[in-house]
Amino acid sequence: MNIRTLYFLGLMALPGSLHGAEKAEEAKPIELTLEDQFERKHSVTDLRGQVVILVFGDRKGTDSSRELGEKLHVLFHPDAAGKAPGKARKAPVAGLPGVPTGVPSPEVAVIPVAVAGKVPDLVKGLIRSSMKKNAAELPIWLDFGTAMTDQFGIKEGEPNLVLLDSKGRMRMKLNGMPDKAAFEKLLQTTQNLRAEAAGLR
Repeated sequence: MNIRTLYFLGLMALPGSLHGAEKAEEAKPIELTLEDQFERKHSVTDLRGQVVILVFGDRKGTDSSRELGEKLHVLFHPDAAGKAPGKARKAPVAGLPGVPTGVPSPEVAVIPVAVAGKVPDLVKGLIRSSMKKNAAELPIWLDFGTAMTDQFGIKEGEPNLVLLDSKGRMRMKLNGMPDKAAFEKLLQTTQNLRAEAAGLR
C-alpha cells in the first residue's frame, strides 16, 4: 500500500466514525513507562498530542515486529524510505487532508517495544548491549516485566500493536500479524485519530 492509498483512506475516514475503535469516553489514558537500551526512561505521557502506535513482540517476533514498525513509519513519513534509522526518525509526517497549509499535521509516533520478560540482570545487560550495537540510532523500549502483556496481551512469535490517540487512550489493539483488512483498518483509524487531534472532527 503506497502513500496515495493512505491519503485516500484518510479522506474516506474523515466523515465516518471510528470503525472498530474503543469509544473515547470509555477509555482511560494508558500509563506506561519503560527504559530503552541506553537506560533512558520513556513514557507515553510524554507523547501527548501525538497519535502513537506501539509495536511490540517477544524475542521470536523481533524481526516481524521490526519490519511492521518500519513499514508503518514509512507510510506516515514517506521521506523516511531508504534512509538510515537516525535520519528516518527525523523525516516529517505526511500532511493530513483538511489541515490548512502552513499548519503542522498531527504526528504519528511508531514506537518499537521489545518484550523480554523477567530476566536476570546479567541477561538485561546482554540484551541492552546487543541492541546498542544493532540499533544505535533508534531507541527501543524494553519491557523487562509484564507491563505490555498485562495491559495488552501478546501473541508469541508475532508482532502486536496498540494504537493510542493524542490523549493517550487506547483506541485499537491487534495481537498477531494483521491481515490486509486489519491493516487497512489500522491506517484508517490512525487517520481518524489524527483528524480528531487536529480538531477536524
